[in-house]
Order: sequence, then C-alpha cells, then structure tokens
Amino acid sequence: MQSKSLASRFIAGALLCAVAQFAAADWKYYEAKNYGFSMLVPEGTKMTSRELGGGWGQLWGNSEGVKLYGMAKLGAKESDADIEKFALKTIGISAREWKMIDSGSARGFERYKTFEAVRGPKLYFGGYGVGKKGNYLLYLETTVDDYNAHKADYNKWYESIRLD
Repeated sequence: MQSKSLASRFIAGALLCAVAQFAAADWKYYEAKNYGFSMLVPEGTKMTSRELGGGWGQLWGNSEGVKLYGMAKLGAKESDADIEKFALKTIGISAREWKMIDSGSARGFERYKTFEAVRGPKLYFGGYGVGKKGNYLLYLETTVDDYNAHKADYNKWYESIRLD
C-alpha cells in the first residue's frame, strides 16, 4: 500500500516537473537592445517596432489575444507626471483610474510604478519608470477573465522586465 502511494507521489512529482518545464518553454527572453530593455514574451511572438513621435519608440506584439507593449524614450529623465501624460495618450486611461500595485527601484529602474487599469472587458497591467538610458512604459492588454485566470503568468512576465 505504501509503495503504491510512493509511486503515485513520484508520478505526480514527475508530471509537475514536466508541466513546469513545458510552461517555461512557452516563454522566451526578448531583448530590445535599441531601447535598452528585455522581457519575456510568449514563444513565437513577432515583435514590431515603430516611432510614436515626441522621442518615444514602441515595440509591440500579439500572442493569442494578449497584446504586449514596450515603449522607451531614451535620453533625459522625465517626471512621473510627464510619463503618465504619455501613457494617457497611449492607453486612453488616466492615471487617476489606475490601481497602483507597487513602486520602487529594481531590475534597472531608478524608479518605477506598477499598475492595473480596467476599461470594460479589457485589463491593462504593467509599469512605467526611468532607468539610466531613459524613460519606459511597458504593459500588456488582455481581458479581465484571462488576467484573473493566469495572474501568476502575468506577474512572471512583469518580473522578467529588465532595463540595461
């Protein structure tokens, strides 16, 4: 009886390891060398770049309905208020409507703020801040239901963001 229980635990542990390895294989590091940041993106995501004006450049990609955005304005460091104004133009939701999750300095950010914002069925999750090369706005767009179902994966994505 104990050997059957031990075998079940071994199989469950092996399956758990296999699932963890499979989940890890679904993501890859994407380095935006020209913009000075890196982050995990789902395997197979094609990132596209374009200039947005005002010195801001954008990388974006779409994977199974989840949209990833990485924006940078290299050079002089801007105030949080200036980055928030840019974010309002980009996302369409004012900073007053954002739920602040975290703030501080880490992973190459001299200062950062992490936020969630909801508009209808869409949820925006990410952060903005400054690093030694400039200013950054990095976020993703998904549905509220998808975010709630995969919150650990979205946190993993956010924690993967690094500035040069």
